[in-house]
Amino acid sequence: MDLDDAKGARRDERWTELSARVESLHHRYGRAFWIGHSFWALFTGIVVLVLAHNRYGYLPWVILFLTLTWVSTLFFSRFALLPSSRAARLAKGFVSYLTRIMYQETLFFLLPFYFYSTTFPSWNSAYIVVLAALAALSCFDIPFDRLLRTSRPFALGFFGIVTYSALQFFLPLVLAVPIRQGTYLAALLSLLAAVPLAYPWRELRRPATAARIILAVAMVFLALRFLLPVVPPVPLRLSKVRFAAALDPRTIQAPFEYTSQIPRSVLAGGRLYAIVSVFAPSRLPATITLRFVREGKVLRMSRAVNLVAHSRGFRVWDAMGPGAEGFVPGPYTLEVWTGEGQLVGRVTVEVTEDAANVVPG
Repeated sequence: MDLDDAKGARRDERWTELSARVESLHHRYGRAFWIGHSFWALFTGIVVLVLAHNRYGYLPWVILFLTLTWVSTLFFSRFALLPSSRAARLAKGFVSYLTRIMYQETLFFLLPFYFYSTTFPSWNSAYIVVLAALAALSCFDIPFDRLLRTSRPFALGFFGIVTYSALQFFLPLVLAVPIRQGTYLAALLSLLAAVPLAYPWRELRRPATAARIILAVAMVFLALRFLLPVVPPVPLRLSKVRFAAALDPRTIQAPFEYTSQIPRSVLAGGRLYAIVSVFAPSRLPATITLRFVREGKVLRMSRAVNLVAHSRGFRVWDAMGPGAEGFVPGPYTLEVWTGEGQLVGRVTVEVTEDAANVVPG
């Protein structure tokens, strides 16, 4: 054995000893470490949630992190060393840890933005509940890592939901596409990104695999067609609704505006106007429809208004005339919808008999 071979053998021996020592420590203290790390992950997630408040500029970094996670996961699942190799196990463990961290921070980053665009209670509140549950699950390292490693459907589903949620928020802001187009494009990109993780390269070349992928795309698009009301209309959010008995349509200004109550006497012989302010962080196309609802019955639905939001959002208005009995005292609800059927928000105003206790504001 020459000198170079001896040095190489000593390096291999030191590496083996170090790896064995690390594995021994992990076996002895690993569970306690990961339990402590779960609390730390929850703390950092809360920090990210607080820091993400209205900080849309961080969104490209989230997409970059998801892309890096996808690339690293794909690389090590396809080109890593043999499973029996100690280096391969360490590499896969590192990639698994990186994946969990990226998932966790991405979900906690997205939560406040989806929360702002969610109407409680409504069908789209289910989406934010699912995201919050996944964010909480990602903080429990041991069960979460076990699910990612042992259940391919769970791993692919988790990846798809997180990627879809990030992209449908990201695409309208960057590409200035309507929210509905961004929703379908996000679903397509998420599905295509999951395909290499689901199938080995050799299977991707088979016609049967291509047929399954095409069928999956069709099923996802069909599901979105019916489940779109469940998805919050990020990045839009309802910021303010004012009610009035008169309005200048050129300036969208009313002489007197009301919030939660409006006297019946003010509306006598007139109409009930609603002035809606919707926040949007950038210029993006939107289609908005307003509905006046009483006791679950739609009294009036406006035409769909196509507009382009500026950096602070936009305002729309509509008016409802009195019925045969005039404006009956009681609650009236204004619902703001996108033209694609996503609920932006709702506000209730009460028509009262007594005008003395109602002050414009």
